[in-house]
Amino acid sequence: MVDLHTHILPGIDDGARNWEDSYRMAAIAADSGVDTLVCTHHANVPSLYQNYDSRYLDELFAELKDRLRRGGFPLQVLRGMEIYSTEDVVEKIAAGLLLPLHRTDYYLIEFDFHETPDFMEETIFGIMDLGKRPIIAHPERYVCLQDEPEILHFWMRKGLLTQVNRGSLQGNFGSECEESARIFMKHHMVTCLASDAHRPDERSTEMGRIFRQVSLEYSGQIARQLLSDNPRRILRGGKIIHRNLIPFDMR
Repeated sequence: MVDLHTHILPGIDDGARNWEDSYRMAAIAADSGVDTLVCTHHANVPSLYQNYDSRYLDELFAELKDRLRRGGFPLQVLRGMEIYSTEDVVEKIAAGLLLPLHRTDYYLIEFDFHETPDFMEETIFGIMDLGKRPIIAHPERYVCLQDEPEILHFWMRKGLLTQVNRGSLQGNFGSECEESARIFMKHHMVTCLASDAHRPDERSTEMGRIFRQVSLEYSGQIARQLLSDNPRRILRGGKIIHRNLIPFDMR
């Protein structure tokens, strides 16, 4: 499996606190069947986690790779960011301050949980106008999309991709998130599932259970598509092959 959304880099956001956390997260991921994960620390969060591209982050990532290699972890780690949307986020992407997933044109984008649909749409289409491909992180957690999932359906028809948290389908974020995640699954609105792991013992990198759950509740083919095939296409910069979106008037 591939995990596109993890906070495994230590000491720079609310994820891994130290190298021990990073080691344990890597071990949990590998033991559960993950062979590739992306380090997507918080970035562009005002007055909290700016984390723009820098030599320090390059060196921290290189040290993580080296430590995991020397530790014998059978895991490929790649760079990325979970980019918080501000009014100037499109300009910062254009300026190269904010990184895509593994040097592709795919950017993992986060919003305030109570953000308005108008601002979200302006940001999404602004990124697309740069020739980039936005992936909205955990759409099931945004109140406006919980209330009106048809909005997300419209954006996906225009080219938006989605990353749903595996914990949402497992009920770890409350009933509203679980219900929205299941609605998105029902209407083929999930591009990929990821852990959004923060700690080894809190929202961990364990992905085996969600693979088994999706295989049982939907199919093995869908589990492979959301947890391996689509994430690998994203990291290669390739085109995503979606199942046809199911309109809401067919529920």
